[in-house]
Amino acid sequence: MSIRTPSSFGVGELLFSSAFRITPQEVAGWERARVLGGRDDRPGFRVRLEQPPVAGSPVPEGLVLARALSAIERSSGLGGCRLEQTSAGKLRVLGRVSVGEPLSSIATVRYRSVAGEQCFLTLAIEIRGDGRKLAEVEVGVEVVGPVWDQPLQRRWGQAA
Repeated sequence: MSIRTPSSFGVGELLFSSAFRITPQEVAGWERARVLGGRDDRPGFRVRLEQPPVAGSPVPEGLVLARALSAIERSSGLGGCRLEQTSAGKLRVLGRVSVGEPLSSIATVRYRSVAGEQCFLTLAIEIRGDGRKLAEVEVGVEVVGPVWDQPLQRRWGQAA
């Protein structure tokens, strides 16, 4: 894996994820967090939320986006950089995204803005399953450099 800097991403560049699946437990955890937030003092909701959906159930749109972005971030194309979501458009659903279905995501860098050491990208993300596009969305992200690269830069900067 080659190390990249945040400003090394160019407009038109494609970022691919490896295959991923959304499990019933992830959907149950997502729905539980959405309903209860950080609180767990509503016992009446817990029984219903502790029963995860079965394979083939629909996946909430927010979870689809979160998992697609996470899969792209784990790909080797980022060279150790992290993506921090700053904004997201409306997820345009073209087909049903189901629990347990093998998915992949492809992001195209639409716009790039560099201000000092900060780099912001607008990514057009496609969520694909079974050879077809199931959903698409535009997401604004800040690209954060690799953690192991930052202390090295500081040491060299202090030596000068």
